[in-house]
Amino acid sequence: MVTVEIEPTFESWQAAARALLSDGVGPGNVDWRERPGAPPAPAAARFFRVPPRFLDLARQAAVAQDAARWDALYHVLWRVVNERRDLLEDRADPMVRRLHGLAARGRREAERAEQQEVLRLEAEGGGAGAFVPAGADLAALTAAAKRCQGCELFRDATQTVFGRGPANARVVLVGEQPGDHEDLRDAPFVGPAGEVLDRALREAGLNRDSLYVTNAVKHFKFVIRGKRRIHQTPRQSEIVACRPWVEAELALIKPATLVCLGATAARALLGDDFRLMRDRGRVFTTPWAPRTLATLHPSAVLRGEDSATQEQLYRMLTDDLRLAAA
Repeated sequence: MVTVEIEPTFESWQAAARALLSDGVGPGNVDWRERPGAPPAPAAARFFRVPPRFLDLARQAAVAQDAARWDALYHVLWRVVNERRDLLEDRADPMVRRLHGLAARGRREAERAEQQEVLRLEAEGGGAGAFVPAGADLAALTAAAKRCQGCELFRDATQTVFGRGPANARVVLVGEQPGDHEDLRDAPFVGPAGEVLDRALREAGLNRDSLYVTNAVKHFKFVIRGKRRIHQTPRQSEIVACRPWVEAELALIKPATLVCLGATAARALLGDDFRLMRDRGRVFTTPWAPRTLATLHPSAVLRGEDSATQEQLYRMLTDDLRLAAA
C-alpha cells in the first residue's frame, strides 16, 4: 500500500495521479490523505492522454467535500487509461455514476461558496476597493492598479492590464478581461480579438485612438493545458472584486457613450438581469453614461462555428458599434 499525501486541490491530486500511473500503481494500492502544505508529487516519467470530459468532471468533483473523492477519481482515471477510453459514456457503471455524483455535488458547493463570497464583497466593499486611491487621476489609477491584490487572479497573471486611451474620451469600451496576448503586452485588445475589434471600429467610423478601452476584470484568468494558457471566464466574485477599478475609470472619464463588449462586461455594469442576445443594441441611460449599450465580445466572432456564422456575428458587432458612433 502506498500512502500519498496531497494538498486538497485538483492540481495536487493530478500531479500525484500522474506519478502513480507512470509507476503502474493500481487504485487498490493507494491510500490518499489530505495535508495542507504537502510537498509536490515527484515528476511523472510518462504522460497519458485522457478525454477532456474526464478532466472537466474531475475538476468539479475535486471541489466536493468528500474525503473519498480522490480515491474515486483515481479509480476512474486508472480504468480510462488502462481499460476503456470511452468509460465515461457508460453511465450504468457504478464508478462513473459516482464520479458524476461527486461532480454535481462539487458544482453545488462551489455555487454556494461563490454566492457567499459575492455577498461578502458587496457588504464589506472588499476586493480592489482598498487599492483604489481617492482623488487619483488616470495615470495614478493605472500605477496603483499594478499593486492590486483584490482577488486571487493576481497570483498567476503576469501583470495588471489597465485601460488605455485619452482621459477625455467620449466613448468607452469595456470588455471582459485581458487574454494571453494582453497579459504579456500590458495592453487591452491587442490579440486576435483585438484585430476583430479594430476592423469593426473602422467600419463603424470610430477611431480607436480617440476611445478609452478597458476590461471589467484586470487580470488574465486561465488554466494551463500543455504549454498553452487557456482563457477561463471570471467568476462573479472576481467581477465584483474588480469592479472598483472600472467604476473609478468611468467616474473620471465621464463618457457620453459606454459600450459593454460581451456578457461579462454587461453583467458587471448593467446587472444580472441583462441578457446580451435579447438586449444588445438597445441604448440605455445608466449612472456610467447617458448612452449605454452592449454588444458581442469580438472573441465571439472568432468562436463562430463556420465562416457564415462568423460573418453574421461580425455584422451584429459592427451594427452595434455604428449605433455607438451615431
